[in-house]
Amino acid sequence: MPNLDDHRAHPALIDSPLSPDQVRAGLAHHEAAHAVVAAALDVPCTRVRVMRVTRADGTGWTGATSYDDAPVSAYGLALIAAAGEHGELHHLTAAGLLTAATARTACSDHDRDTAISAARSLGFTIVLDGPAPADPDQGATWTEVSEEARDLVAEQWPAVAAVAAALLAAPDLTLTGDDVATIVAAHRR
Repeated sequence: MPNLDDHRAHPALIDSPLSPDQVRAGLAHHEAAHAVVAAALDVPCTRVRVMRVTRADGTGWTGATSYDDAPVSAYGLALIAAAGEHGELHHLTAAGLLTAATARTACSDHDRDTAISAARSLGFTIVLDGPAPADPDQGATWTEVSEEARDLVAEQWPAVAAVAAALLAAPDLTLTGDDVATIVAAHRR
């Protein structure tokens, strides 16, 4: 079953070793992780969805999370972006589906690239290779961002799983920001 690698205007189809239901579940956890980590950083989302998309080369699944315009640091934006991949990987692990092939379907280079670009526009440097700027207020490595996002997803896992379950149960695979806020509030520690 093809999966779409992201929600850009022209997403590419990739072959997935997962069934369509497994693809949707992975995407739901990916988008839920974006939304829950954003909520933890006081950036409310307006909508979370998983959607079927048809392109000339086939039909597949993708997801998107939209946010309110809230103040957030460049590092915070990067954490939100990195959370999606870790939500999907955490789900695949919990479901007993994590293999080298399924891990590749969770890879979110598009989220990473978006985070690096957004950070750059805010004067913050995120490097893929090599050392980060000496001043942590000026930059970080993607590895640092990714590890912190992974830890946030693990810490917030009950809320991520609950948002993903609600998303998958929604008739149109869409939740409003208010739906997400209610679920997150019920799982706050």
